[in-house]
Amino acid sequence: MLDNNALVAAATPVFLLMIAAEAWWAARRRIQAYSLADSMTSMACGIWTVTLEVFTKSAMLLAYAWVFTHCALWQSAPDSAWTWIWSFLAFDLVYYWAHRWSHEINFLWAVHAPHHQSEEFNLSTALRQGAFQDAFHAPLFMLLAVLGCPPGVFIIQLTLSKFYQFWIHTRLIGRVPLIEGILNTPSAHRVHHAVNDVYLDRNYAATLMLWDRLFGTYIEEGEPCVYGVRKGAPGWNGVWAQFAWPAVMWHDAVRTARWRDKLQLWFRRTGWRPADVAAADPWPPFELPAGRLYVATRASSGGGKHWTVAAVLCFIAAVLLQNQLITHAASLALLPKLALVAAVTAALLLVAYCLRAPAPPAPSAASAPANTSAG
Repeated sequence: MLDNNALVAAATPVFLLMIAAEAWWAARRRIQAYSLADSMTSMACGIWTVTLEVFTKSAMLLAYAWVFTHCALWQSAPDSAWTWIWSFLAFDLVYYWAHRWSHEINFLWAVHAPHHQSEEFNLSTALRQGAFQDAFHAPLFMLLAVLGCPPGVFIIQLTLSKFYQFWIHTRLIGRVPLIEGILNTPSAHRVHHAVNDVYLDRNYAATLMLWDRLFGTYIEEGEPCVYGVRKGAPGWNGVWAQFAWPAVMWHDAVRTARWRDKLQLWFRRTGWRPADVAAADPWPPFELPAGRLYVATRASSGGGKHWTVAAVLCFIAAVLLQNQLITHAASLALLPKLALVAAVTAALLLVAYCLRAPAPPAPSAASAPANTSAG
């Protein structure tokens, strides 16, 4: 079976070079497309995701291989062109529904929300992934195994889909002639990341916009996009980003009186709350912000530039430690793997500590969207 970690390790330098090129291009055009704290936080999410996926994605791929071997209706030949054609279309359709439900169902939004929390929209945002997302999507991916998509083909389809979606996270490319509305593009994906009312729950595609057109979720870019989530962004903490929405749901689940509500909360539409909790602690209506909400860091709040330098050094340490983990994942024993996971996590938490700003006065309402999906 192909080593997914090796594919990620090989692609990472290319991603970093493209991020650097976009930042240079934006600066040359005098476009404020990047901030250091936001970009480090987005990449920290990606680092922690790939770190945990040494375990979670390996388990998913082993499960996929088992289902393919024992439950496939037929087994397509991996060297057949037809296998690659039908599996691409099937994967893209499965991804559409996995992505759509990740915006529409509370517990799935919990593992997808980190990808949307950045208030910037640039190539570093593409690396801002939910660490548990693919694990929660695994039952849907198993449909491909049942249909006979070979494990090696599935790994490549999954990886290439993610790689394709990297380039569409940019504000520097406008509408793309010929492919606009056919393939996923920066313009289409800007819509997906926007919190404007008109753009909510739109453009879920991975590669083909066919599915959005077919199921009525396609919309073209019009009014300027405002990025982020409606509430609940975790500031500069790339680790806590993975738990921000589950914490909101848990807070409501603990406070509601009905056991039925404690359970169904996780499976209802994103933002749904038990009636008793909503009455006792209502969330304020969402208002589109005029500017970014997360700007301040310790350095920008009078703490000195040394905090930024420290954050960069900790971030570099996390990158180096993670590289050791994914490069040698196949040969490392369990304890060294766990030690590297702990070291990467500690380095990323130190990044967040160095970047965080003095806490503002606590708001009266819990961090969560008023009545729609937060993406």
